[in-house]
Amino acid sequence: MKIYKRCSLLLYGVLIIISAVGCGYRAGTEGSTNPYAAVTSMEGTPVVDYTVPQMSANILVDLRGYSAVGRKKAAVKGSGLPEDFQIIDVETGETLYQGTISGMSYDENLGLYLGDVDFSDFTREGSYYLKCDIIGQSYRFEIRQQHYPELFMENYTLLMSECEAGTLPVADALYLLAAFEWYGSVFPDENGDQEPDVLAAMRNWVTHKEASGVEDEETALYAAFLAKFSYNYQGYDRQYATDCLKRASTVFGQVQTTVNGDADIFWALTELYRATGLWTYSNQIVNYKSLFEDNRDYLDESGYLCGSMTYMVTRQTVDVEMCGDFMEQLLARAEDISTHCDNMIDPVTARNNDSAELLKYAMEVSCANFVMNIYQYTNILEEFLHYLMGENLESVSFYEQSEGRSEYLLLLAQLASNVPDSTQE
Repeated sequence: MKIYKRCSLLLYGVLIIISAVGCGYRAGTEGSTNPYAAVTSMEGTPVVDYTVPQMSANILVDLRGYSAVGRKKAAVKGSGLPEDFQIIDVETGETLYQGTISGMSYDENLGLYLGDVDFSDFTREGSYYLKCDIIGQSYRFEIRQQHYPELFMENYTLLMSECEAGTLPVADALYLLAAFEWYGSVFPDENGDQEPDVLAAMRNWVTHKEASGVEDEETALYAAFLAKFSYNYQGYDRQYATDCLKRASTVFGQVQTTVNGDADIFWALTELYRATGLWTYSNQIVNYKSLFEDNRDYLDESGYLCGSMTYMVTRQTVDVEMCGDFMEQLLARAEDISTHCDNMIDPVTARNNDSAELLKYAMEVSCANFVMNIYQYTNILEEFLHYLMGENLESVSFYEQSEGRSEYLLLLAQLASNVPDSTQE
């Protein structure tokens, strides 16, 4: 009873002090750990200094899904792991498949157990998620028979809309044209006029560019595009193709950059030489030989990579030694990427700079695969895409971002061309 009276007196004293200083009283904040210390009135909204911890899935999947036939894997992580996993149908909640987690290990740096799940033999189309005891469930994903052809058409449609509007950047137009040149069978001809829709759209794109002009830094690439377009369009309208080639030569003459040392100019030279066979372009290409000998990393630049591809496939007379060097370097790069890809794109412990770097590496493998058609390289391209589309530590689909659409198109066209009857639903 005495304790109760003492507390009542103490509370009464506090109320008297508060009434004396008024509601505007400011509590001292120096050294205070109270997040509400700076509140000036009961009506104000308190400022709470609290950061919501970042959450990430413990089952890492390709957010865009998988092809029904082929590799279907995911990574799991956690402070503890169960033995099994299940595939759950999104619509019904029914468990349709159960498998065993394999390759379990413990990563001391992360303080996590890691493992893999493989459901490659599950081929039923639909929308699903993976579920494991202890660690939860994955984000949803789809399994489709025509997964890569459909992804290709999705990307193709976006690039085509920009092409028809005349807003497609020159570099993207070149990649789009390169994808058509290499994998034309996956490009549609919806009106059935025997002229691929992409070439008709590019003809309109050229009209836009001629009217609006090209930025100075795009001049060499624009010359490369016109020469490549001329080469691919001559079977549909030879006169227009010839006009484009003449225009390419004129545009290239406007380039004010030193020839030895510019990748875009080298790409333009190779396209012009393939389309014309003129020795003046050939001699300028060979002038790069010493540059390449002193710089074994020249394929890092897309202009040199794509230009060397054009030079290797041309029917014109070429410097055999130079072509051999291109082939040797390309395959060496692809093998190096193949050897280190597990470290670069491991879903949990990946070591890479960014998605742009990974796209560059994937493009090098894609070029090597076009030349050699190696099954191993096709698998590596799939692994790169799975990582970029969500099978990574943050479960982020870099594919959804606007950057790199044209580079993705080249990879998707290659994968779609390997799908049986990929142009038919």
